[in-house]
Order: sequence, then structure tokens, then C-alpha cells
Amino acid sequence: MNQPVLGLFKYVDSMVEAAVMLKDTGYTVTVFSPIPLGAELDPIIVRKNYIKYFSLIGGIIGLLFGIILTLGTAAMYVLPRGGLPLWPATPTLLLTYESTILVGVIFTLMGFFVIARLPYYGKKRFYTPKVALDSFGLLVEDIQEDKIEEVEKLLHDYGANEVNRVEQP
Repeated sequence: MNQPVLGLFKYVDSMVEAAVMLKDTGYTVTVFSPIPLGAELDPIIVRKNYIKYFSLIGGIIGLLFGIILTLGTAAMYVLPRGGLPLWPATPTLLLTYESTILVGVIFTLMGFFVIARLPYYGKKRFYTPKVALDSFGLLVEDIQEDKIEEVEKLLHDYGANEVNRVEQP
């Protein structure tokens, strides 16, 4: 069983350098930060955003649902009115627009939950309160037993203030 190693860094630049090097070596890294990090983590996290596809599919389904609802209702319950079309454009456009927005938002919300893996029922995740104050944490996983000391030394070399082996929860 491999044991994860946590390195606490004072500066984000040194933590990112260590994370890039460890990730290129083949280890799994997780970054903990007391502040939101955006462009600093670009070399580490390269993930595609698939929520836009959920929104697109939801919008298309909502559009089709709105058209079928209004035109189908008008066809099922024919109310003859002198000189007016059987399928009026204005109510069709209004209900189609509203159903497109509604179903698109619902699919986007469901997509967010799916991609964020919420709620999470897996194994308990690691967290340390030190990263909530003034430290940047780098958790290194998938380490072979004979490489743990090497990873600890590497974290120290890149400027980690503290390096600890993490007990599995």
C-alpha cells in the first residue's frame, strides 16, 4: 500500500514547479490553496470543460419540447377561429423560448453535479487546516514504497517548509 506525501509550501511558484516536475514524473498530485489560483495552475491542471455540451443538449431538447408542446396542443384541441391560423406563431415562439431556457438550465445544473462528482460517496478525502491559513499544500500520491524518501527530498529541494507522510483515512 502506498502512502501519500504532503508538502507545505510558503510560495505558490515553488509549489507549482514541484507539482509540474512530479506530474511529469508520473505521480498524481493534488493542490491545496488558501486562495483561488487561476493561471498559476495551468501547467498542472489540463481538463476540458464538458458542461457546455450538457447546456447544448438541454437547449436542443427544450426547443423540441416547446415546439411539440405548442403545436401538438393546437392540433389536439382544435379551436376554429375565423381567419386565424391553426398553429399561431407568437405563442409557439414564446413557449419554445421559455422551455429552451428552462430545460437548458436544468441540464446545465445536472451536468455540473455529474462533472463535479457531487454528492461524493467514495473514500474519505484528505485535508489539513494548515492550507486554510498561509500555506500551499501539494499532496503526492501513487508513490512506490522505495520512492517515498526520494519524493520527500524532492519536495524539500523545491522549498517545502514541511513534508509529512499522510495516514490513509
